[in-house]
Amino acid sequence: MILTILGVPCYNVESSATKRALETIRTGTITEGAQLAKPRILFYDIETSLQPVAVFSLLHNDYIDPSSILSERYIISGSWKWEGEKEIHAVSVLDDAKRYRKNPHDDYHVVKTLHKLLSDADVIVGHNSDSFDKRWIETRALVHGFPALPPIASVDTFKVAKARLYLNSNKLDYIGRLLGVGRKIKTTSGLWLRVMNGDRQAVRDMVRYNKQDVALLERVYLKLRPYVANHINRALFGGGGCPRCGSTKIQSRGTHKAISKVYRRWQCRACSGWFKSTMAEPGTTQYRVL
Repeated sequence: MILTILGVPCYNVESSATKRALETIRTGTITEGAQLAKPRILFYDIETSLQPVAVFSLLHNDYIDPSSILSERYIISGSWKWEGEKEIHAVSVLDDAKRYRKNPHDDYHVVKTLHKLLSDADVIVGHNSDSFDKRWIETRALVHGFPALPPIASVDTFKVAKARLYLNSNKLDYIGRLLGVGRKIKTTSGLWLRVMNGDRQAVRDMVRYNKQDVALLERVYLKLRPYVANHINRALFGGGGCPRCGSTKIQSRGTHKAISKVYRRWQCRACSGWFKSTMAEPGTTQYRVL
């Protein structure tokens, strides 16, 4: 039997971490450096193929009718990393050798792996992932007959940068360079075309490029985390302290004044994010403007 604490499975009931989590829930207190149940945060990125089409000319192709599609585009590879783990994992069309020999464009194994990963996550983090990666995965999952993904909390660093900052570019490579946390790997000329033509080494090169994107994504996320307004609250998993990063190094700094209530305001000394108490301060007004 697996014990579940606030929706988090604890496979070893006798572990010290599980016991501390249970004690925290029982007493409602948290101690400095306490190890508590954590949300499963998944950093992920995918690489997709070109779309083969038949056209009469290279000119005047602003719109191509779907009847000109020669074969459906597909997901070449996906890379991911769980928060708190060091290893960056990857899956590609090469990993199912039998399918690849039969059809190098068959992404069933890739989609199956990514579908399972996203289903297991409490939070998914990507760059432009709400508009691109997640929709791609859901589309290909539908094509292959997989069930719909459950609702998953999502942090899109592209959206965060665009909404909260005024950068010259919101591209991952630019943000990484600007903040001094790394760059994307430059791809060789014709890489995507070589992948389409069944070049195994090109797929391996794509995986290496894909994994670096995930490494850079996590570092950019850590820089942008204080600006993420929709971050999942770690207190939902039995923790305390900063709702974004979980640190107990927090300080009360003034108050947050809403329309008709006043709340205690806090700042995390670890990630620098701001948050407020959920309970209003006593003595707030009983009226509000209309």
